Amino acid sequence: MASRITKNVERSESLTMTVNGRTVTAYAGETIATVLFAEGMTAFYKTAKHQLRGPFCNMGTCFECQVKLLDANGSSSGWVRACMVPVEDDMVVTTADAQ
Repeated sequence: MASRITKNVERSESLTMTVNGRTVTAYAGETIATVLFAEGMTAFYKTAKHQLRGPFCNMGTCFECQVKLLDANGSSSGWVRACMVPVEDDMVVTTADAQ
């Protein structure tokens, strides 16, 4: 399982985001994929045939790391590639685990 390095590291601003209904801590400059890995998640997306997918290329070309961003009402505001989108404070994300 992935985890953040904690020894001898200076972190940027701490942010709060929600992933599958759970509040998690992120840091400015991290991508959604980084935060999900740090939270122990490896399956981000589920295909039409219900096959789980996670980051493969980590440069935005494979689309295997898609997650849903939700608006304040909990409605989907679209699919994004988790490896390409920097986290923002109060961001709400849904992964395959919640679909």
